[in-house]
Amino acid sequence: MAPIFKDGSTTLDQGLDFARRGDFDRAREKFLDAARKLSKEGSILNVTLANAYAELFSIGVRNSNPDSLMALSTLLRSGLGTTELRPGPRGISAADLASQLEVTAHDVNVTAAVRSNIGSAEGLASALQQVANEYSQLGNQVLFLPELFSQQSIPANSRFPVLMALSFETLGTSLQGSNPLGAAEHFQTAQQYWAQAGDENRAQTNANHVASLALQAKCWFCGREGIGHGIQFVSLPIDNNVDGLKGSEASPLPSVDHSGRNVYVCKVCYSAAWGLADRIAVQRSGEAEARLLAEIRAVEQRLQSRVAVGQNR
Repeated sequence: MAPIFKDGSTTLDQGLDFARRGDFDRAREKFLDAARKLSKEGSILNVTLANAYAELFSIGVRNSNPDSLMALSTLLRSGLGTTELRPGPRGISAADLASQLEVTAHDVNVTAAVRSNIGSAEGLASALQQVANEYSQLGNQVLFLPELFSQQSIPANSRFPVLMALSFETLGTSLQGSNPLGAAEHFQTAQQYWAQAGDENRAQTNANHVASLALQAKCWFCGREGIGHGIQFVSLPIDNNVDGLKGSEASPLPSVDHSGRNVYVCKVCYSAAWGLADRIAVQRSGEAEARLLAEIRAVEQRLQSRVAVGQNR
């Protein structure tokens, strides 16, 4: 007959069974219960192991909260060393898991800072490259958390080109307003890293951006030269083909796109044209409103006249 009260080791095994079946919440409960029982039994190493398992299946670790990841890493390093953890089909040493948790925490913190644009572009790019190198040092180790919680087999070093690409995109974005050609160089490097990562869509997006940033043209109106389509100059559609018309010959740069249906306009002329169009639109809107109000008043006056005639009868 099985004992009614299970000892700590048995409870620990029950937690592992729940974990391997994907019931992580019940697994965590069993590990916490096992830690309490093992503490009473005086099994210090197994208490640390049970607590580590309990933290591994906490909501914070499962959601990759950086503080939770670092807390578990500290626990693993403090008392387990080379002890193997096997909450799933594959085991991992406590030391290796601790290293992965630390790098993942750094990754989450840095990518969040990049999304929120917290800090200088140079600082963010440097931090991204540092984390990329940390993943590279882990080699082709399969990242344990994605494998355990979402059945994804992701080699650690596969994050290297992704983070490097993001770092050069960050640098390029910071420069494109002031130095389009310098920005184009960074986006070109990002393109190469995205290709290395196997993300052809991101690679093509960067390639297109490089082409826009590196494009040089002269303004159809004033002849001013600019670098970076959408940065220092824009395209404006025209009604007729202007291929036969002559512009300023002072510069060999094009002032019409290859289709002949758009002219290149510097931001100064574009701003002036936009301001003029806006003023004209406001003026015409005011005129239309005045006409409408006049018509409304005329209708009201006719109605009032009819009412007055009716009352006098």
